[in-house]
Amino acid sequence: MTEQPPVQPGQLSSDGMWRWDGVRWVPAAAYPPSAPRRSHTWIWWVAGGCAVLLVLGLVGVGVGVYNLVNSFQHGGFACLPSDFPNYPGATVITENTSVGTAVAPGDSKRCSMVLKSTDDPATVTAFYQDKLNGGDWKVTAYIASIGQIQFQRVSRQQSVGVVELLGRGQQTEIHIQLDS
Repeated sequence: MTEQPPVQPGQLSSDGMWRWDGVRWVPAAAYPPSAPRRSHTWIWWVAGGCAVLLVLGLVGVGVGVYNLVNSFQHGGFACLPSDFPNYPGATVITENTSVGTAVAPGDSKRCSMVLKSTDDPATVTAFYQDKLNGGDWKVTAYIASIGQIQFQRVSRQQSVGVVELLGRGQQTEIHIQLDS
């Protein structure tokens, strides 16, 4: 007869019905099952979720910056009042706001803006002559020789300004100054 190898604790009998607990054979169903191996798939779920959030965050920041720049270029953050005529498709080149001593007596703020349009000076002039003669604005003078429209706010007559239109080839530079 061949000698059987020593029985190790936890070893099942050949019929699978008994388990050696180190002292005696006990029914396999009564033996506490070995601890299940822990799964680490949650780490991949957390890492994937973080990656998705990072990508969404970067896309959100990109869209926000694009909209901010686009809004600024089209006069969204202009120092001009919100009811001031905004020439369609014009791009903001420069904007400057002066407060205090750098403005005319009786005023507290000067807004100076330079816009660029792909339209010719005659089209831009017609737009501003029309729009600055309506609502809370009125044209006080038009000097065609220098392309200058002088205007004022109807509700606050101390608020005065000038629109100068300069032809630059096929484009028009629009210089606006408003003292209020």
